[in-house]
Amino acid sequence: MPPLRWVVALACLIFLLGFPTPPIAAATPASSPTPLAIPFVPNGETYGDTGPWYGTIVLQNPESVPLEFTLRTASGTELQTVRVEPHAHTTVTASELFGTCRQYPATVRQHTTDGLDRVYLPTSTLTVDRVEIAGYQPGVDYTWGQLAGEVWIDWSLPGWEPHGPYTATLVDCPDGQPVLVTVTAPTAALATDTSACVERTQPLELAAVKGAPDTADAIALPKGIGPVTVVEVRYGTRYAGSLGLADPTALDTSGRWQATVSGGAITIDWGAAPSDDDGTIPTGARYAVIAHVRETTCRAPRFAAQLLLTAGQPAGLDGTTDGATLVSSLPVTPAPDPASLLVLPLVQWHNGWTTVLHVAHRGVQSCGVTVTIRDGAGTETWSGSRTLAAGQVWHLDLRDAALPSGFLGSAWVRSSCGALASADRLKPSHQLALSALAVEARTGPTDLLVPILYAAHSGWNTGIAVTNLAHGTVTVDLVFADPTGATIRSERRTLAPFAQEILYRPDLPPTLGVIGNPDAPIPALATLHIRATGPIGVLADTVKYTPTGGRAFTLPADRPVPAGTSLLFPLALAAAPGDATGIAIANASTLQAPTTVELWPLEAATPLRLSFVLPGRGLGIVYLPEQLRALTRFAGTAVAWSDAGTLAAAGMQVNETIPGDGAAGTPLASGWSAPVLGVQLLPTWDGLGLNGQPDVVLAAAGLPGTPLVIEVVGDTATLGTDASCTTTTPLQFAGTGTLERTLWLCSVRWGEEPTFTVRLWWDRGTTPGTVDPGDTLLHEELVRLPQ
Repeated sequence: MPPLRWVVALACLIFLLGFPTPPIAAATPASSPTPLAIPFVPNGETYGDTGPWYGTIVLQNPESVPLEFTLRTASGTELQTVRVEPHAHTTVTASELFGTCRQYPATVRQHTTDGLDRVYLPTSTLTVDRVEIAGYQPGVDYTWGQLAGEVWIDWSLPGWEPHGPYTATLVDCPDGQPVLVTVTAPTAALATDTSACVERTQPLELAAVKGAPDTADAIALPKGIGPVTVVEVRYGTRYAGSLGLADPTALDTSGRWQATVSGGAITIDWGAAPSDDDGTIPTGARYAVIAHVRETTCRAPRFAAQLLLTAGQPAGLDGTTDGATLVSSLPVTPAPDPASLLVLPLVQWHNGWTTVLHVAHRGVQSCGVTVTIRDGAGTETWSGSRTLAAGQVWHLDLRDAALPSGFLGSAWVRSSCGALASADRLKPSHQLALSALAVEARTGPTDLLVPILYAAHSGWNTGIAVTNLAHGTVTVDLVFADPTGATIRSERRTLAPFAQEILYRPDLPPTLGVIGNPDAPIPALATLHIRATGPIGVLADTVKYTPTGGRAFTLPADRPVPAGTSLLFPLALAAAPGDATGIAIANASTLQAPTTVELWPLEAATPLRLSFVLPGRGLGIVYLPEQLRALTRFAGTAVAWSDAGTLAAAGMQVNETIPGDGAAGTPLASGWSAPVLGVQLLPTWDGLGLNGQPDVVLAAAGLPGTPLVIEVVGDTATLGTDASCTTTTPLQFAGTGTLERTLWLCSVRWGEEPTFTVRLWWDRGTTPGTVDPGDTLLHEELVRLPQ
């Protein structure tokens, strides 16, 4: 991470900026979260004259109960199931998924100076991924190739070469593949977390047969159901009575029967009531017993994943990168729509950079995939197709695509089976690596945020690529804001269909210091707020050149997430002098955003919690080496959220001990989980609250920070907030995260079924605590009460 020691006091980085933010589309509740997709997890492959590359999947569980993750191939074959403890992460290496690399040393006894040496393969099934010769560099001292049953080693390059016998190690690695990540049994995962669940009662109608007058009828209950809290008896229009079971001796409201629940059955005792007239139900007649059964409903669990890419060797078990030669990273996002056109917003072959596309498809059978390369003007420059078997990945190096020298543009990927794609942009001369996911070319206007840009900040500078993903012209407004919140630059760009613009921003004005001497200028940091009239893809590349190479990471522009949505970061590290993590959090809205960041160490029961307020358009940075000075080492996860406003965030990881590029950037993943609503009849139910006890409980359980409103509207039943019914429906109750209210039944419209309506709102409007047009309706239910 670039030095950010001037941000020790997080609250000092909180400022304002502004144009207003439009409403964000409501999240759709889902019983089973969409699988996360990784287009390619390398397992010792070499490409772009760099490597060997290894992928390490970091799985994050932000919940308070263990979760089980299942990793599968893109065709659905299970690779591994992994248990992740609460508030922790677990790493899974490519070799654990696909198998370890095999090495075959071979001695070359006759070396041909500046010529070709041949090595015969020990087995015809061996596919060589690389050739390692101690003391010599591939691509600098030698090249190699495989032909049928032999490998040739070409020493014609101007580098060093041996003067006698030497050992060449042939390395064969099982191919890396795409990987899908899901949570096992998501609907039951949080059943033991009371803060994530609500209780509700559901009516269960059972058939009973009437015995002789003044006897008892037993009705068996299905196995595995929850507790019974209220019982009704119905026979045509007669004997419409109910009672709660808080008092096992209680009679129904008409005084005709008594119900008890024991031994897996409900017993209706007709002889216990002094005024029963059960003879009106003929002996042997069928009548209905309605049991209101309590059950638990939980929100879906949150989870996130990150692909850590290291060259030279895999990452450590806790995600540390010591010993690697290059580091990069990819977010792991939900699998794209199979019908989507995917776009890599920036690909390049210029100034020593090349781009390697990794393209696959989802499906169990072979499928065609087409890649189209467009230049900066949006003109098609190259197109090619491949038929890929299940699990096969097409690695397309732009140097093999017959593109003009100095090429900058975009890549477009389509497959009838649903494409998966990512790209590594590589500069071998400076040992730099940038990795990015393809984005879906969706329609409609776009509001995006890049949470942090660098301009002459300790040698770091950011370049921005903006690509039009639409068939028509798109207008893009760019607003740069410094940490004081002032707008330091505004630009408008008009892009032709599929066209691209590159902006390099080391020329942003310096920012006044905010710690120590407030008048001292400091190198510039900024956030970038983007509004476009159509779909665009944006990548922000941040690079720092050094005398021996450099550091680089890239961040995509993301849609900010609304209040109450978690931002998840699987890999947070502080291990001097090695890995250091910084997290930049930007507020896209004009509202103040009370923000919380939790840093969870592995195997720790409590987090380090940081709470601060981001004013409208504010920026905050949490730099772990500064925040965790008391710890010599930290490895864990991070979770952030706000109670208002809209946020986007990114994590930057830098290991200064790595001679090559030890930097990686990853946007924090959106951890949305729709709140659940529970309406529960209480065991103290007696029809009209005549015993002074409450009748109904309304409860909602959502994520920490989610602002909620429960609205209750009377229909043929009126409910109140107290036994005397001084305040009755309509009612509204507001809260954050979890919410619960107890109500009394005050009146019913006789002769009609008693009902009322309850709604759960995501409180995102202009009037907090009450329902207004800006709020999002999450759930609406017509509640039918016992008669």
